[in-house]
Amino acid sequence: MRIGLSELCLGTVMTAALATSAAAGPALDDGSPTSATDPAAAAGTPGAATEETPVEYGIGVRLRSVHVPQSILELFVERSAGGASNVGFGVDLVRRRGTVELQLGFEFERLQVGEGVWINKGDNVGAGDEADFVLSPEHAQGGDQLGWFTIEFTFLNHAVINKYLAVRYGGGAGLGIITGSLQHYNVICVGATNNTPEPGCVPNSSQFGGQGQDSDGRAFQQPVKYDLPPVFPVINGIIGLQIKPTDKAVINIETGIRTVPFFGVSGGYFF
Repeated sequence: MRIGLSELCLGTVMTAALATSAAAGPALDDGSPTSATDPAAAAGTPGAATEETPVEYGIGVRLRSVHVPQSILELFVERSAGGASNVGFGVDLVRRRGTVELQLGFEFERLQVGEGVWINKGDNVGAGDEADFVLSPEHAQGGDQLGWFTIEFTFLNHAVINKYLAVRYGGGAGLGIITGSLQHYNVICVGATNNTPEPGCVPNSSQFGGQGQDSDGRAFQQPVKYDLPPVFPVINGIIGLQIKPTDKAVINIETGIRTVPFFGVSGGYFF
């Protein structure tokens, strides 16, 4: 049996445009004395040449706590053994112009899924449907743990509050590459129901001490890996605050969704 997984669709392609400006040519010499400073420009007269907002490039690092509550997981499964959570870290390459940033980000994280009885949506273990007993890395074969590495583009704008603080919001898309695995046992439950799956859906091995029977005749010695896609789409939605201690340094406090919900902090420096 496999727990149902929902997939997000990747439909966003992000590009950045770099505008160029032409320098104004000198005025025609009419023989009259000229000033070193253009009076129209100095007075801010309409039509005077103005300087474009410069483009800046920077680098940042981020630390994020990813968490999927049990209540959210149970929208997709009949019963879960807890939420899923862990910490990820990443690096950003940033292009900034005014209040707009374009990020190319790289991030890695491992996801710790609650060990215990999981029941697929629509299944009834009291009527003979199997349950999954999902294993933590401690009990998984080889200590394997589910994780992923992602690369993504994110477009962010900033609503300035003052010179030190701005509201930060945006979104983006990218790709994730699965690392490791998530392992489980297929269990035939004994005397259990969906509401009271323990101990009837817990493996009857010396390790777990339950009453459930192995459905594959392996005496719970060989766990099964979920058949997860090696690559998956990543969709970002971010909102938070940006603090600017100096013009070149930033500290970001963010929350949102990046395939799974997250809360994090990041810092950056522009050159």
